[in-house]
Amino acid sequence: MSGFLYGQSEYNLLENSIHLTNLIGKLKEANYDTASLTDSNMYGAYKFLNLCKQNSLKALLGLEIKITNKGFDSKILAYALNLDGYKALVKISSIDKINNHIFTLEELALYKGLYFISTFETSELYNSLLKSNDDFIKKSFEYKNILKHFGIGISLQNKSDTQKARTMYDLALENNISVFPLHQTLYEEFDDFIVYESLKKIGQFSDVKKGDYYIPSKEELSEEFFGFEEVFSNFDKLANYVEDYLPHVSISLPHYPNELNISSKDYLRELCFKGVKRRYAKEHSASFEQYEQRLNYELSIISKMGYDDYFLIVWDYVKYAKKQGYMVGPGRGSACGSLVAYSLGITNVDPLKYDLLFERFLNPERVTMPDIDMDFPDDKRDLVITYVKEKYGVKKVCNISAFGTFQIKSSLRDLGKVMNVESRRLNVLINIASTAQSFEELVDKFKDNQDLYSLLKVAKKIENLPRHISTHAAGIILSSDDLDDLTPLQQGINNLLQAQYEATDLADIGLLKMDFLGIKNLSIVDNCCKEIEGMDNISIQYIPLNDSKTYKLLQDADTLGIFQLESVGIRKVLQKLHPTTIDDIVAVLALYRPGPMDQIDEFIARKHGKPFDYIHKDLAHILKSTYGIIVYQEQIMLIAHDFAGMSLGEADLLRRAVSKKNKDLLDAQRESFVRHCINNGYDKNVGNEIYDYIVKFASYGFNKSHAVGYALLSYQMAYLKANYFKIFMAHILNNVIGNPSLISQYISYAKTRGIKVYPPSVNDSNLSFTSYKDGLIFPLLQIHGIGFVQASNIVNERRNGKYKDLSNLKNRLNLNQNVLEALVYSDALDIFNHTKKHLLEEATNNISAYSKYLGDDIINITESEFDDLTLKKQEAKYLGLNIIYDNFKNINLMHKNYNANYISLKATNTKIRSLVTFESIRDIKTKKGDRMAIGTLTDSRSELGFVIFNRAYEQFNLILNQEDLFLIEGTLTYNKTYNKNELQIDFIQKI
Repeated sequence: MSGFLYGQSEYNLLENSIHLTNLIGKLKEANYDTASLTDSNMYGAYKFLNLCKQNSLKALLGLEIKITNKGFDSKILAYALNLDGYKALVKISSIDKINNHIFTLEELALYKGLYFISTFETSELYNSLLKSNDDFIKKSFEYKNILKHFGIGISLQNKSDTQKARTMYDLALENNISVFPLHQTLYEEFDDFIVYESLKKIGQFSDVKKGDYYIPSKEELSEEFFGFEEVFSNFDKLANYVEDYLPHVSISLPHYPNELNISSKDYLRELCFKGVKRRYAKEHSASFEQYEQRLNYELSIISKMGYDDYFLIVWDYVKYAKKQGYMVGPGRGSACGSLVAYSLGITNVDPLKYDLLFERFLNPERVTMPDIDMDFPDDKRDLVITYVKEKYGVKKVCNISAFGTFQIKSSLRDLGKVMNVESRRLNVLINIASTAQSFEELVDKFKDNQDLYSLLKVAKKIENLPRHISTHAAGIILSSDDLDDLTPLQQGINNLLQAQYEATDLADIGLLKMDFLGIKNLSIVDNCCKEIEGMDNISIQYIPLNDSKTYKLLQDADTLGIFQLESVGIRKVLQKLHPTTIDDIVAVLALYRPGPMDQIDEFIARKHGKPFDYIHKDLAHILKSTYGIIVYQEQIMLIAHDFAGMSLGEADLLRRAVSKKNKDLLDAQRESFVRHCINNGYDKNVGNEIYDYIVKFASYGFNKSHAVGYALLSYQMAYLKANYFKIFMAHILNNVIGNPSLISQYISYAKTRGIKVYPPSVNDSNLSFTSYKDGLIFPLLQIHGIGFVQASNIVNERRNGKYKDLSNLKNRLNLNQNVLEALVYSDALDIFNHTKKHLLEEATNNISAYSKYLGDDIINITESEFDDLTLKKQEAKYLGLNIIYDNFKNINLMHKNYNANYISLKATNTKIRSLVTFESIRDIKTKKGDRMAIGTLTDSRSELGFVIFNRAYEQFNLILNQEDLFLIEGTLTYNKTYNKNELQIDFIQKI
């Protein structure tokens, strides 16, 4: 007895609680020789084959297939006998998932390399037995005659079926039809039924199976099939017949057809040399001979590794994007280290200018797939992918699957619902879970509460199980072969097919992933360029990198809305660093991460003149730009190359090894490094000292190629903001339409910089923020309660003439009461020169403006209005902020009058005097019974937590509210408990 059939796993989403790794681990632990996986999809198929190989288990990969035969729908199991059988399963699963197809026996019989086994209670044979034994025999021979390789599955997991199983077994033996042991695995241990049941309920499946559906030991399996021993000998024969295989392809990449009908190698060379000459004529940082030498070297490596077509394919769709006027990012990742990519226009980073290394991208001594990730505006990404699909074919391009998984804390509400936990108690658990540091801490708090303790144990069991399938955010597979020959497919998004496998599986098989990223910041840059005369997606790449306005903005940390430089922490770094070159921005992006952050203060001190020594004088040319500190991975490689004399390929291997902190790898690389140092004329002790220095900084080192690409995009945005502020702010705001909090933050900020923001108007507003008079006008689409259709209708109908009054607006558009109310309170109808109260009455009563005054002298009519507080609240409700009724409208003047300033970016433990409004106020009591207040406030630029202790609170609590503007004084302190700054207020005065 070497195993059983019908193993199933977590990839039957929400119907199985067994992690695939646990399934293999349990079978290995139980000394089985063979493992089976027969899910209803192939999501875990490649992982299964790989795990079996790693654990020396024979793999029986199968698929649970829906079939129909003469009007009767049922299920059958198909197992791959060899690689042809695997490819057949791939085809069948693809057809099933793409078309939701139910197969006939005749269709399945066309596939090679498969062995079919009937399921038990879900089979047509089981149903035929309910009619008569003769009907069962007749149906069994029908299956066998059509499918050829066919056997009958027997299950004894549900004891009520024992007699039927015995009858099927005996009849099969009498008629010389093979029988096989089916043991469906739905949960791991006997006690895990509740886990499986909970998953089924979360998935709203009603067919919860009762019986022994856990992973059995050999003894339990032997006992289960006692008296049915023939099933095991048949199983062993089948297992012995199955070949070992692991699907793999050589580089499956389309050939790029070129108009010259020359080899891809020659065509790539021609394009590169044309490109590098064009680039060199505009700007360069070395002699042309150096560019030529580097280009020849890179092209030789690319050709040797077989990647000529890869670069041509990327060049082609980048060229397409640029011709369409789409912005393309300056570059990201290690591809920025390639002069070929720069020459082709794939990146806009000159690797010679920034000392970037090609071997960080492609290493001839470690053959890996190239990985060029391309950034496009988020509203253009799908258009570029569509171009690729249409050029190479719908079956040659596909999305990649990813799986959303259960996490303990996020799954508690789902589990509480299906386990019937009282909502009040569940809320307590969820609140505590949100602050718990670990699962153990959480369990400890509820170990005496049986219901919640049981819920937590189930939550732990389903942790990291896949909950739903989704689509990889950026990755696309491109192949020269039809992808349903290589990977199972299903329907994807954006009219693309989608591989059932995850990215790591596809890479292992040998398929090439290309990342197309949709970046909102590129959309902002793109839209700004379209409004600026003389600026486009090409010229933005050649803006001066020494613009004084841009560096002033960066030095002032005025980086709200700037890619990668927006957080409070990094703004503080910019203030202290005082960047003066693009290299400074590159360094900030590399250093501002956990770990390297420890070096920031030292880096800044050295930049501003603090003396330092290089660990060895011969490293000065490598570490000079970073003041003797290793910041980049490329510096590690250059030390290994220039100092030790290793090849750059060897240097990349060392870089990878030391970053992994594996002792065996570290020891091996130390020996190699020191040996090279000695051969290069250095003392052994010096070699060891330098190696120790490398290891110390290895985990800190960042990919400089990536940092440069991102720094250039950050700089471009900073340049646009510094030189074209109003245009920049319009598109920053348009990028966050639908997010009232960010809209409010950005508008408040724009006002402090002198940009006036006008309230919406049905006659002047568009769907997005646009220039208006001396500022910007609020868009209709951002008004709460006005959807895209209504806003578009207002704008489109306006082309037939502006709206004369509310009656005219109502007659021309079909607007419901809620939309009219939103337009009134959001100030969008103020142009009609009536009070909001009057407009609301007219909208509600369907009367014309003055109809109720007929017979009166309308010249003397005075319309009543709501009080200011009501108008302020309603405006804030519909706009997400106040524009007309804004406390901060004249903030700069008030700052002068009250000798106040903004709180933002002030150092901690300093006195603050600022003008604020309170967004939330909580009255609380201390353990001593003293009253105090906590909450949040805003100075119009940023939000901040505050605390008012008892003495000050007793003095000022009667004037506190959330409507008025206040002058406050206090101290900015750092709250260690919540890891953030807060303001301790000592004085409050209503303005």
